[in-house]
Amino acid sequence: MIDPVIQKLIDEMAIRNIVARLAHFADLAEDLTEYYSLWTEDGAFDLREAIGWKPGQKSLAKKVSGRAELQKDRNWLRSIGFQGPGTDVWHVNTTLSVSVHDDDTAEADSYFVLVNGRQPVGVLRVGHYHDTFRRTPEGWKLAYRIVTPNSSGPNAHA
Repeated sequence: MIDPVIQKLIDEMAIRNIVARLAHFADLAEDLTEYYSLWTEDGAFDLREAIGWKPGQKSLAKKVSGRAELQKDRNWLRSIGFQGPGTDVWHVNTTLSVSVHDDDTAEADSYFVLVNGRQPVGVLRVGHYHDTFRRTPEGWKLAYRIVTPNSSGPNAHA
């Protein structure tokens, strides 16, 4: 049996890798099958205010629940050129803190920086992720992500 302190460290590293892989797959993966496999079947993506919204356009604030809705939403984001291969949009996670609980759940908080890689290179958005994870028979999965973008600054509506 693994020492409980060592097990928490192993779990924390697994969760850190999920946060990183979500960003990598969103930006680079042609096929998002592995991206979806990081979520629970009932996982939810809860966007608290619009990202990419421009004055006069419909707000993109939304909550999608379950893999089918998540897949539809990610396909739409790719269809409008908001993310994915060829968009030169990069998700950078930073200041990541993970708390593993004894009930097979965990939480993570991190900041994100959404970067435009085309010239001129610049920051499109910054914000906060609050993630809730659940241990499943297949390992740790993201169960709920709350996204709170900034709402000020020169590129707040980029």
